[in-house]
Amino acid sequence: MKTLTVSALVCAMIALTGAAVLPEGMPENDQSAKSDLVKRGVYCSYGWTECNGRCFRYIPRPMTWAKAERNCLSLGGNLASVHNILEYHWIQRIIVSVSHQYKSTWIGGSDAQEENKWFWSDGTSFSYMYWCKGEPNNLRGRQHCLHMNHGAGKCWDDEPCSYEKPSVCVKRVHLHHLIAFAMKTLTVSALVCAMIALTGAAAESHRVKREVYCSEGWTECSGRCFRYIPTPMTWAKAEKNCVFLGGNLASVHSILEYQGIQKIIMSGSQESKSTWIGGSDAQEENKWFWSDGTLFSYKNWCAGEPNNSGDQDCLQMSYGAGKCWDDKQCSAGRPSVCVKRV
Repeated sequence: MKTLTVSALVCAMIALTGAAVLPEGMPENDQSAKSDLVKRGVYCSYGWTECNGRCFRYIPRPMTWAKAERNCLSLGGNLASVHNILEYHWIQRIIVSVSHQYKSTWIGGSDAQEENKWFWSDGTSFSYMYWCKGEPNNLRGRQHCLHMNHGAGKCWDDEPCSYEKPSVCVKRVHLHHLIAFAMKTLTVSALVCAMIALTGAAAESHRVKREVYCSEGWTECSGRCFRYIPTPMTWAKAEKNCVFLGGNLASVHSILEYQGIQKIIMSGSQESKSTWIGGSDAQEENKWFWSDGTLFSYKNWCAGEPNNSGDQDCLQMSYGAGKCWDDKQCSAGRPSVCVKRV
């Protein structure tokens, strides 16, 4: 609201209103069926199905939980998170439409870093739950990943992450899909207005300062907001705290971003302390993921790390003389850095 001009806002409203209007010549009684086609064909790319503004895809090939998550990342998403019963039933329908049965299937829940502290791999809040009776029970201390459609109740159960199962991926609806939707549904004038609104917001964003991007206590770096938390916590408690604050433990995607985070730590602690960020390979050794669901591509490991000495599955930064990355036991107490999207 602060970054758009009045004319761009008016145009955005016209664009949104236009999108709600039926395309010319479409009969009103066909609106519901056509809406489903538009959602599937325009919002989401081929092979994906839209539900609640996100795109879902069933992957029938059995994989371990970590390999399934890596596959989802390669497709532009993550293993699916679930946020209400209607969404869960929709995902079940997607599975049945492909496999013709309610197959036991990986979704994105895991408590591999600390028992009974569950997170979604896409970084969203783990608030809705649909556990089977008596679950999760961490049978034999090895069950840390979440599969759905378990047992007669077709509910949730914890399983060893090394088991191979089909999976469901999820990804956000991307801007280019929304633009494609607008191209098919808006009048020319409304489309022009939409483009003015989008380009106006983009141009204005380059001039926005820290106080507009990030709320008090957060610092902007590379278009995201970071916050140093000096209180030592386990990795899982630090992630829970970041989720409570509206973000996740920090992911790092370039050396400039890493150096920016180091400066934030120095300004908060007056020293370069070993600090939790969002990396972990707790589900499967040497398969690293960021807790915010972004791709783990940039790395800054110290020499000889990660070495998993004594079950080390969580990532601390500013380690040793090189102030680089090290794997550490997730139960260790460390300060932390949170990140959230602007």
